[in-house]
Amino acid sequence: MTETQAPQPQLIDEPSGVARVCARAAAVGVVALDTESDSFHSYFHKLCLIQVSFAGEHAIIDPLALGRESLQPFVELLADAGVEKVLHGADYDLRVLHRDLGARVVRLRDTQVAAQLLGEGQTGLAALVEREAGVALDKRHQRADWGKRPLPPELLAYAAGDTAHLEMLRSRLAERLAALGRLAWWEEECVALEAVRWEPPAPDPLAFERIKGAGRLVGEARDRLAALHAWREREAAARDIPPFRILHSDALLALASDPPADLAALAIVPGVGKSTVGRYGHEIMRSLTQAPPAPARERRQRVPVDREREARVRQARAVRDSVAKELSLDPGVLAPRTALELVVDRRPRHEEDLFACLARRWRTSVLAPAILPLVAGWEGGAATRHAEPA
Repeated sequence: MTETQAPQPQLIDEPSGVARVCARAAAVGVVALDTESDSFHSYFHKLCLIQVSFAGEHAIIDPLALGRESLQPFVELLADAGVEKVLHGADYDLRVLHRDLGARVVRLRDTQVAAQLLGEGQTGLAALVEREAGVALDKRHQRADWGKRPLPPELLAYAAGDTAHLEMLRSRLAERLAALGRLAWWEEECVALEAVRWEPPAPDPLAFERIKGAGRLVGEARDRLAALHAWREREAAARDIPPFRILHSDALLALASDPPADLAALAIVPGVGKSTVGRYGHEIMRSLTQAPPAPARERRQRVPVDREREARVRQARAVRDSVAKELSLDPGVLAPRTALELVVDRRPRHEEDLFACLARRWRTSVLAPAILPLVAGWEGGAATRHAEPA
């Protein structure tokens, strides 16, 4: 194992540079991409860096300096079907690019998906690069604040390292997929991944209940927790910082459970302290003493268990798991539980019907010889046997 010298990327922070780099990448016909956001350091997450590598050239595009309009050549590059885009674990990147730039990526190749289809146990970028090239990637700056400016050269080099090896990885994994006859599987998965879009989360009035320990609070204590949580969200949004930097959730729970009598008592609550009291003390005490009624908990309706349906899901899982073992695949990659539930509910008789449940041609062709006879047995009134769950 060797640790290669970090790439020295070109920083692109003016419009002409974006157009120039994108034109060169388009001429090459393949470009490795990655993005960095500030999700660990801000309330409103934003695209902070775009890394591109192609033909031995590495560039870091700075969206914060450029603005959305200046990034139009990059958006056009992403939409260019003549250029292959190589990403690793692209789901989040695709959502961020769509959210912040309105971008849609076509002709995508995701190396993490390739590794999953090869049955790799470790599909992280660092593990794959080490396995395929014997190169150890530097991961010391995974939680760096990418929204800070200026970024030091060592952080820029670190960011470029995430794309520097992707073309090599793409080629080697593609060769292995081709040898197994699974290249078409990868292409189908990547086409499906291209449809990923950003969707804003729906407002959740019960978000405070996700705090560990919230479930044991009732009455006024629960009201106080809801009020503290709402105040913390407002303050974090106003300052554009993560909520935990205002006050940790453990402190919220302690305050709601046993509210202090005054500011002096507030200051000695673990996780609060004098500095927090100096800045937020009156707001915290107001939230504790004037907490409105919290939204009512959703009543969980008891749904009768359909034992026959559950038994058939277990049967389908056992069949899937057996096929996945033969192929050295993770069972969830071959078919997620939701797809198997559709099989049970719809009872497909033909491959086209099975495809409507599994949503992939490759999954359908692999599973049809085992799943369709199973379903036919259900239709024929065969006795339901309890298969061992995974």
